[in-house]
Amino acid sequence: MNKITTFLLSTGLATSSLFAQSNISSQLWSDPTFVNEFLGSYGFLAGAEPQISDEEKEALRALIDLIKVSPAVAIQQLEPQIKTSSSAAFDFILANLYFQEGNLAKAEQFYTNAVTKHPDFRRAYKNLGLVQVQKGDFDKAIKSISKAMELGEVDGRAYGLLGYGYLTNERYYPAEAAYRQAILMQPEVTDWKIGLARCLLETERYADAIALFETLIADEPNKSDYWLLQSNAYLGKGESLKAAQNIEVVRHMGAADLTTLTLLGDIYMNNELPNLALDAYTAAVKIADSKDIKSLLRAAELFTRTGNLAQAKTMIANTRGQFEGLDDANDLKLLTLEAKIARSEGDDDVAVSTLNKIVQRDALNGEAIIELANYYAEQGDMAKAINRYQQAEKIATFERQALVAHAQALVRTNDYTAALPLLSRALQIKGDSNLEEYTKRVERAARNQG
Repeated sequence: MNKITTFLLSTGLATSSLFAQSNISSQLWSDPTFVNEFLGSYGFLAGAEPQISDEEKEALRALIDLIKVSPAVAIQQLEPQIKTSSSAAFDFILANLYFQEGNLAKAEQFYTNAVTKHPDFRRAYKNLGLVQVQKGDFDKAIKSISKAMELGEVDGRAYGLLGYGYLTNERYYPAEAAYRQAILMQPEVTDWKIGLARCLLETERYADAIALFETLIADEPNKSDYWLLQSNAYLGKGESLKAAQNIEVVRHMGAADLTTLTLLGDIYMNNELPNLALDAYTAAVKIADSKDIKSLLRAAELFTRTGNLAQAKTMIANTRGQFEGLDDANDLKLLTLEAKIARSEGDDDVAVSTLNKIVQRDALNGEAIIELANYYAEQGDMAKAINRYQQAEKIATFERQALVAHAQALVRTNDYTAALPLLSRALQIKGDSNLEEYTKRVERAARNQG
């Protein structure tokens, strides 16, 4: 997937409510069915649940009211009663309590004890898997949940958790199969549908993902995440303007952050719609803070590079207006863009004056030095141009850019032989198919000239 497409993928979305649904709450201990299971009056599935002695039943009966009121105190009373000879049900209840209290390490420890004592304890395997999902240990979670299902603990949540484990481990096809089963069993749970949609996105079945998000949006039209993820699918499918429509909906909701607005601007620029891009970037400026300035500078540079000078000037003015007291590096970057705009508009005096001021403030500003060299080369003053190119070539981060610009200036004067070693050095620094092809054309011109 390209950069724009992968940008919107959210690993957290598919479990936004999963753990809220799955955590064991105090209400569980008020559920007569649950309580009766552990007091023995409900009836156990043969082999699937651990046996509890009459003495253990009495101990549990004494704990039920305390569990409802204070799980922490119940833990203190229950843990000392657990021995290697005691029922795995005790370990299971203690693990549930620790899970409820958010102590995942202890919960995992006692669920593990429960399945060690009673290897067919399928609910303990399932809850163990849930703890491991929460801890981010997905390899273990997959094994635990798969074991629970093998023992017969087959329901929508088990399949959904299994799907999430596979998805997080980037095993998209088994994740998809698990999510589809979860949806069949629990069609009302949105998390499983989002998980399936993410599998479709990751395996580049964008049309199917779009259709699935269409149903989710129809059910919850104010859920901005659905609109954004569907726009992700549109981008993958190459329908960027449809993606932009979705993002505009999110923007209308007031839910578009700076990154989303910048993406919207990029989409409009890719579709040669600079005014719409400026509108999106300007909205980004209004919510930006100092850490976001690089995104705004990039937008101003993009307008400048593509010749959308009016938009570039507006973007620069908006950026300066948003941030008082720009640091030196960012101020120099905007000054350099302003100088490039002045050159493009034929205002050479302003451009050269600005570029010289930049170099005076920052002698290692390779971008400004190269721009000055380009100006002198266009004026036919190759001595000054070459001096500036060579100055920039000594700055490591600008060496390659300066070598290429220098070579291009020599090619424009038909000095192909002098350009070749510069291009060769640039290719040594970083290979590039376009530059390789350009170098071959220069080589042919040099041979023909000779």
